Amino acid sequence: MTVRDRHPLRLRSDEGSASVFVIGIVLVLFAVVGLVADGGRAVNARVAIVDDAEQAARAAANQLDVAHLRATGEARIDPGAARDAAVDFLSVRGYAPGRMTVTAADDQVTVEVEDVVPTVLLQLAGVDTFTVEGSATARAAVGIVTEIGGAP
Repeated sequence: MTVRDRHPLRLRSDEGSASVFVIGIVLVLFAVVGLVADGGRAVNARVAIVDDAEQAARAAANQLDVAHLRATGEARIDPGAARDAAVDFLSVRGYAPGRMTVTAADDQVTVEVEDVVPTVLLQLAGVDTFTVEGSATARAAVGIVTEIGGAP
């Protein structure tokens, strides 16, 4: 007497059902690892791009109109030199001209930067890149500015 003879109502075997479950779990875990790894790369890239925008804005805000400063004692940014300084800084850092915007006025400079971060693991799921953006604004300042008042 075989097993089938003892259980005539058994229509099909459940062999292999654990394999489908394990494959599903492995795929889900792989997706989570991809999100963590590539998400971490995107967060790091965002921090770096904001830092680069801040440094470019500071470099640009240092481009003062010296003649105006000597004549009036008032710090005023030279917009043309400021734009050039920010673009030069970002170019050295590897940003393409079409991925940066520098807006310079007499009183402040705003830098906006965009970059594309390639993924590693999420490429298998069809996500090839992340786009990250950063911006910063800097103003010209002369001397030491304190909130409390008085000399340091």
